[in-house]
Amino acid sequence: MHRPFKIALAAAFVAILWLVGVQVVWPFIFTGSLKGVVDAPPPIRWDRQSLQKGETFRAIDKWYDIHVGLRNFWVRLDNQATFSLFYEVPPHVANSPVVVSEHEWLFEPQYIRNSIRPRDISDARMRAYAKQIRAIQDKLARYGVPFYLIVAPNKAEVYPEHVPPAYFTRHQPAEVTTNYERARTFFKEAGVHFYDGPGRFAEWKNTGDRYLFARSGTHWSYDAAFRVLQEVREQLNPLLKHPIPELKTGGSPMKSPQANDRDLLDLLNLLYTGVHEHKLPTPHVLAQTEVPEALLPRILWVHDSFAWNLIELLYSANAMQPSESLYYFGVVPDYEKKVVHIPGATKTDLLVANIDWKTNLKSYDAIIMIWTDIAFDHYGWGFFETIDRELK
Repeated sequence: MHRPFKIALAAAFVAILWLVGVQVVWPFIFTGSLKGVVDAPPPIRWDRQSLQKGETFRAIDKWYDIHVGLRNFWVRLDNQATFSLFYEVPPHVANSPVVVSEHEWLFEPQYIRNSIRPRDISDARMRAYAKQIRAIQDKLARYGVPFYLIVAPNKAEVYPEHVPPAYFTRHQPAEVTTNYERARTFFKEAGVHFYDGPGRFAEWKNTGDRYLFARSGTHWSYDAAFRVLQEVREQLNPLLKHPIPELKTGGSPMKSPQANDRDLLDLLNLLYTGVHEHKLPTPHVLAQTEVPEALLPRILWVHDSFAWNLIELLYSANAMQPSESLYYFGVVPDYEKKVVHIPGATKTDLLVANIDWKTNLKSYDAIIMIWTDIAFDHYGWGFFETIDRELK
C-alpha cells in the first residue's frame, strides 16, 4: 500500500513541475490577468560586460519571476491567504497601495493623507486661482461654450470612521481645513460655475445615506454619481444650447459592486472575491428615446478618474452625443496623452497637445472639468493656461 502511494505522490509532484515548465513556454492554461502596475523586466543582454557583471543572469531571473508557469494563480492564492486569514493587504501590492480597515473598507493612502495633511497653498494663491478660472470661464463663454467645474469628494473625509484609527492619532479630518474648503469661498466670490461635491456628500451623509461610496471602491458609488448627475443637470441645462434630457432609473436594486465600485478590491488580485463583495444600490438607468441624437448635448470632458462613472451613466441614459475625453489633460504617462473618444474610451491618434482649440470648440455645448478635492495643487493640469494662450 505504501509503495503505490509513494509512486503516485512522486508522479503528481513531477507532473506539477512539468506543468509549470510547460506553462513558461506555452501558457495554455489561462489563470487570469493581474490588475495594477507591473514593472517590465530589463532586456536580457548577452554581451561580455553584462555577463561579467552578472546583469544577464539577474535579468533572466527577473524575466522568469514574471513568466513562471501559473504565476498569476500563485500570486492570487498568496494574496487570498494574506487577506482572508490575516486581514492584511498583500505586501506586493506596493505599486497600487490599498489600506484595509474593519468590515473590509478599502482606501487609497493618498486620500487619507490629504484629509489630515493637505498640501500648503496660500490664500493669495487660491484667490488668484479662482480669478483665473473665472477669466477662462468668461473667455469660453465669448466663444459660446459654457464651462462647469465638478469637484468630487474624498472617501476618507466622507467616511473617516471607517479609516484605521492609527492614521488619525494626531488629527481628525473634522479638525483640518482642506484646500478645497478654503477654495470654495474664493470660487463663490469669483463667480465660478461649480458643483460642490464634498459639501453635498456631507449633507447626504448627515441625512443617513449609507452608500455614497462602495466599501470596495475609491470613487463615488454609481448610486451617488447618478444623484450628482441629476443635480448637475439642473444647474447646467440653463447654460446649454441642447439641454440634457431627464435622467430616469427603473430603480436601484441591491447588487454586488460593479466596475468602479470594486476598483480597489480588484487591485488586491484575490483568487475569489465573492465573500468580500458587499452589496449596494446600483441604478438601473433607463435610456431615453424622446430626444433625437442631433439634439443631445456634446460635452468635452477634462477630468480625473472620478468622471468615468458620470460618463458611463450619461451614455447609458442615451443623454449625450458621442464626444471626447481629455483624461488628466494628457499630463499622465504616454499612453494617456491622446484624446479619448467616448463612449467606449478608445484612444484616438490626436495628441491633447495638438488640439486646434479655435476650430474644435465650435462643436461642443459645454466643457466639464472634474477633479477630486485633493487635486488643487495640479491647477487643472495646465488646461487653463492652454485655453488662455490659444484663445486670444
